[in-house]
Amino acid sequence: MRRSLSEPFFLLDQNLSYRIALQVSRATGYPITTVRNEWPDRNLSVNPPDDWEIIPHLGAKAGHRSVWITSDWDAFDDYPQLINRHRISVVWLRRPQNRNAPFRRPQQARLLVAVMETAHRLVAESTAPVYLRASFDDELPILERLQGALPGTDEDWRRIPLD
Repeated sequence: MRRSLSEPFFLLDQNLSYRIALQVSRATGYPITTVRNEWPDRNLSVNPPDDWEIIPHLGAKAGHRSVWITSDWDAFDDYPQLINRHRISVVWLRRPQNRNAPFRRPQQARLLVAVMETAHRLVAESTAPVYLRASFDDELPILERLQGALPGTDEDWRRIPLD
């Protein structure tokens, strides 16, 4: 199946279980690929691609319609210039407010299924990168969009209604 130019390309980061991609794709109908699929000839247990490799790869793949799905919040602070330079979109999955609470695969998948339709639409309709934060608020999934570019001096996240 050929992807249209406006169709987002979703890549699940290696910090999330690759099993989520299949689970979410089946539930939503949107294809999500994994680092395993994008680097099939690489022994990922010995030589996984790091963020410095993933971000430019996504930028070359589909520009701002490339969507990096990650729970790596260090990337928000450590790589904003790289993300901006390669003009990729990002969906950050945020663990529950209680940092000691586990953020396991079923919870991650449930969150991603809940926000996928809206994230897909926002990226498909945008002419610039989109930065989204998905999290739970009292067990209800929420999606917020960063207003402006990375890094925002004053982070301005605005909640988006889920479809």
